[in-house]
Amino acid sequence: MRDPTKIDFENVKRLDTLISPRDLMEEVEFRVLSTPDSIKLTLAQKIIEFNDRFLILDKKKNIIFVFDSQGKFLQLVGQKGEGPKEFNEVTDFAVNTQNSKLYIFSRPDFAIFEFDEKFEFSRKIKISDWAIQFDVLESGNFALYSFLVEGDDEYNISIYDISGKLLEKRMKFPRNDNYIPMDFSGFIQKGYYTYPRSSKIFQINEGENYDSLVYEVFFPNRIDEGEIFNYKNFLNFEREEQKSNILNSYEIGSHDEFICYYDFKTATNNGSTLGVRLKGGETFGHLNMKHGAMGKGDVYVKMFFIGPYNIPSYSKKYDAYYVISYIDAVSIYYEEILDDLNSGKVKDAALVEILENTSLEEPILMKFKLKPKL
Repeated sequence: MRDPTKIDFENVKRLDTLISPRDLMEEVEFRVLSTPDSIKLTLAQKIIEFNDRFLILDKKKNIIFVFDSQGKFLQLVGQKGEGPKEFNEVTDFAVNTQNSKLYIFSRPDFAIFEFDEKFEFSRKIKISDWAIQFDVLESGNFALYSFLVEGDDEYNISIYDISGKLLEKRMKFPRNDNYIPMDFSGFIQKGYYTYPRSSKIFQINEGENYDSLVYEVFFPNRIDEGEIFNYKNFLNFEREEQKSNILNSYEIGSHDEFICYYDFKTATNNGSTLGVRLKGGETFGHLNMKHGAMGKGDVYVKMFFIGPYNIPSYSKKYDAYYVISYIDAVSIYYEEILDDLNSGKVKDAALVEILENTSLEEPILMKFKLKPKL
């Protein structure tokens, strides 16, 4: 068992000026995602490139959009409704690249819906767990993550086989009278998971009696790991107090590449900021990279990297990340984005062309790779 990789956003290399997240990227591409006026994409929370198509979960509308490689809208996956082939919502989805199947988890239906590579319905798999997140493990089994378990269940993760048989439970989680669910901390991503408010990331070891601690993330004033289950204290926390900052969402790439959002507070600056670890081990956070605090951002932060929900999605097949402009943030920073454009602060000619000829209300997909080192 390897020692956990430590990702430190507190002891970073200080630079003369804050760099842009764009400075850490290469092979950057932009595409406008064109949708009909009757069905606009609002909040992209997961992006998967599959068979030269972009599959995008709209977390507000609980539907999956399908776009071609150039960003043209093609269809929605499946149909909402009460029929035998229909679902109430897309709570989450995942793709099994081994069998080229797409799986939709619908929380109200207590079911997983299977679709083929042409997005045609195949079958419905009933399960017995309430969950908010869903993943397909390397084994092909399904993992469902819940932050609100009813009854006496002490585990947050349930693992099912492809027939819907419950195989095991993972991630034991002590409940108490002060327990509160949250959707901004505690996630399952591609076989990795974190406890809410914890900065430790574990890897699921199916069939074993333990899961491996593989990453531990450090940043200023992070909450003590001994306090992560103490919800009474958390409810009473003033955000300016010490040790009140937490890890939000994250994504793990190849060779220990790592992207996340974490809380921070230094002097009068506070918020949720992007953190990046490159293959070579360099780390970049709010101390050396532009972020969302007043006066600290640039056009790339304002459009694509306002946390904690707009986390880039990683594709192992293409070794690339995908992120879509965050419409809510764009509306807030609208005038500043135009000022950056008019003053020549936008580095990418392709993005300049898009911004000059497209409404900022249209979602823009950014595909990129991380540089091995700065």
